Amino acid sequence: MSELIHLHPLVFTLQDVVTGCGFLAGIVVTGKAVMEQEDGKWWMYGACPGALAGSGATPNEAFIDFRNRYKEALFDIAEECKGFVQFHTAVKDFYTEDKQESARWDEALEILRRNEQSVTDPFKSMPRKRSGEYELRIQVTRLEKLDKSKLKPTNNIQDSLAKAA
Repeated sequence: MSELIHLHPLVFTLQDVVTGCGFLAGIVVTGKAVMEQEDGKWWMYGACPGALAGSGATPNEAFIDFRNRYKEALFDIAEECKGFVQFHTAVKDFYTEDKQESARWDEALEILRRNEQSVTDPFKSMPRKRSGEYELRIQVTRLEKLDKSKLKPTNNIQDSLAKAA
């Protein structure tokens, strides 16, 4: 008998450019989150990085709200920092795992693996990422110090949201 899937384990990748006091930073994050419907709204809760949540009428709206809150957090960190080194450290500190949400993510992944046939859209049609296909991490690069030959359009990364598998 299949279990009802109400908690969806997700993997995301986001790329941002943030201006701070005397620096221009590029941030690429690959993280994990859980999404669920509560009281008629969809909620996306960060497991890594934790301390983030977004909501919306649809799963896509919840992702967009989550993404915007993440970007706001980066902007707030940049505003509080006096230079790149402090910003780099603060962003790395921000990228911490929320143990409770991470445990919910692990549980949701186990249920999903046992009941793949019970997944409904839009989650059913999402791309899948297995654990060997991504690495949870955050990368912070000082862009204005890069050799100009390293700045290429191929460095751009589309925001992505995938179902963990």
